[in-house]
Amino acid sequence: MSTPRTVLIVGAGLAGARCAETLRAEGYDGELVLVGEEPHAPYERPALSKEFLAGKRGLEEMAIRPESFWAEKQIDLRLGTRVVAVDREAQTATTGDGAELRWDALVLATGARVRRLPFPAPPGAHVLRTANDALALRDELVAGTHLVTVGGGFVATEVASTALELGVTVTMIVGGLAPFARTLGPEIGRLLAHRYRLHGVDLRLGVGAAGFRTRPDGLTTVILSGGREVDCNIALVAIGCNPARELTPFEPEPPIYACGDVAGSGGHWTAAASEGIAVARRILGLERLPEQPPFFWSDQFGLRLQLVGDPAGADRVELEGGQDEFVARYLGAGGELLAALAANRPAEVGQLRRELALAA
Repeated sequence: MSTPRTVLIVGAGLAGARCAETLRAEGYDGELVLVGEEPHAPYERPALSKEFLAGKRGLEEMAIRPESFWAEKQIDLRLGTRVVAVDREAQTATTGDGAELRWDALVLATGARVRRLPFPAPPGAHVLRTANDALALRDELVAGTHLVTVGGGFVATEVASTALELGVTVTMIVGGLAPFARTLGPEIGRLLAHRYRLHGVDLRLGVGAAGFRTRPDGLTTVILSGGREVDCNIALVAIGCNPARELTPFEPEPPIYACGDVAGSGGHWTAAASEGIAVARRILGLERLPEQPPFFWSDQFGLRLQLVGDPAGADRVELEGGQDEFVARYLGAGGELLAALAANRPAEVGQLRRELALAA
């Protein structure tokens, strides 16, 4: 396989950035173009719902690399640019302003877009995916206001935790019988639900949002699926994301590659980084690195949650510990370890990762 003269990476999130970095680190000396739809250089997205939202970190501190890095590595970083079409035959990509970019290898790292509710949302109903989304939400999270989160996943719970620290009253609307019941299991879901309530969250379980109504006094009313209503100053719709596959209605195959959320990494930081590195090595014809167990973390309500492995398909959960620190082991039908969730037990995560790697 010949080395491509020009590699075009569409998407300047973590996966795209890691792909570009790895190409240069492994000796690629051809033309390398990294296109980002946002106006900001690649940054750490997990901080958006936590330190950045609380005003404790700025975008400069969240940058994946120093500003000078991209020019030093001769990576042509083009920000505020959206690729709207790809021509596989001509090996070109067209941007929103009509510019044409040619490529010999194309990496699609377009990420994901937030899911929307199936009815109109008023201006006071936010989503959180980008730095600009977080800035708009941060402006409204003022002490004494009331936030309603629609959804009970990691973004919703992290924002709820941050909002409480800022003196905001929080109501969480969760469709399931407990937060994370489908992903982490009902035992952990009940434990977390109890903790949220201890911290002052008005947790509404088993209901969804059926609509919004804007009142003359500026408040927004969230209409629940059961007919009840909740008034608030701010609403956050956090019901997940869908891969941004506008450019990939086809299955990518060389010289086109995909990595990150658009390739189904599940929105996890470490998976996106690993996939970006893996694609760079594929382009250069290098040997694949050994796969590592999935890893994810979340900071919320005084807990550092660290999930190793994939709990889907677990037959049972063994829980050791209590409200402030615990380890949950997800076991298969034969007693094999499939995943583990550590809460405020960081010293044990390394050993759990090793156990999973041996079990694989």
